[in-house]
Amino acid sequence: MRRYMSVKRLGALVLAAVLSVPAAFVSEAAASFKAEVPVTLHLDVNSRRTTIYDGYSSYLLGYRVSEYDTFTVTKDKSDVDLNEVTLNYYLVTYRGETQKYLECTVYGLKEGTHYPVIRPETVEKERSVAGDYNYLDQCYIVEFCYQDKKESRYYMLLPEEDMGNYRNILLGKWNKDMGGWRYLYQDEYLTSWAMINDKWYFFGTNGYMKTGWLEYKGQWYYMDPENGVMQTNSTIDGYQLDSSGVRI
Repeated sequence: MRRYMSVKRLGALVLAAVLSVPAAFVSEAAASFKAEVPVTLHLDVNSRRTTIYDGYSSYLLGYRVSEYDTFTVTKDKSDVDLNEVTLNYYLVTYRGETQKYLECTVYGLKEGTHYPVIRPETVEKERSVAGDYNYLDQCYIVEFCYQDKKESRYYMLLPEEDMGNYRNILLGKWNKDMGGWRYLYQDEYLTSWAMINDKWYFFGTNGYMKTGWLEYKGQWYYMDPENGVMQTNSTIDGYQLDSSGVRI
C-alpha cells in the first residue's frame, strides 16, 4: 500500500496554510508563464494552479501533477530555433536544509514531442529514498534556457488517483470569436485536454476547442460537433467508444 496516505491529512493542512499566504508573498514572476523565453509549455492534461514552496523563501504559482503527466512545447516566434533551447529537470528537497539537484538536461526540443513533467527515473529514485509521494518536503522544476534567458515552472507530485480533485476546472469563462470557442482560465486560454465542470474538452495549441474526430497519442476520440464534449460509451460512425472515450 502506498505510504503517501500517512501524510495526506498533514498535507491538506499545509496546503491550506500555503493557500492563505498573502498575495504579496507569491512570486509574480512565476505567476506569469509568458516570460522572456519564447517557448510555451502546454500540459497535456490541465489542472488548477496552486502555490508551491520553492525551498528557499518564496511561494510560487505552479501545478499539481502525477508521475504520468506530460507536456508539449511550441515556439512563440517563427524564427525561434528549438535546437537552441535547453530543458533542465530539477528536484528540490527541503528536509532539514534545502538541496537542489539537476536530474537531467535535454538539448534541443521538438514540437509534438510529449515530455514527462517529472522524469520516471526521478520518481523511482525518490520512492526508494523517501517513500511514495512525500510532497510535503520537495518540489520539481522544469527550466527552459534560451540564449541568455531562463524560465522555470514549478510542480508538486501527487498520486494519479488524487488528481481528479484538481483537474476539474470550474471558474473560467467561455469566449467565442471568428475562430471558434476558447476557454479563459486565470488569464490564459486553455490548451490540450481540460475537464470543465465534469466534462472533457480538447483545445488546440492556439486555444480553440476541437470538434469531431480527434487523434491523440495514437488513440481516436470523438468530440461532439455542437458543444465539443468528449463522447463515451457510445457508437459514432459505426465505431464504439469505451468509458474513457477511446475508439475501440
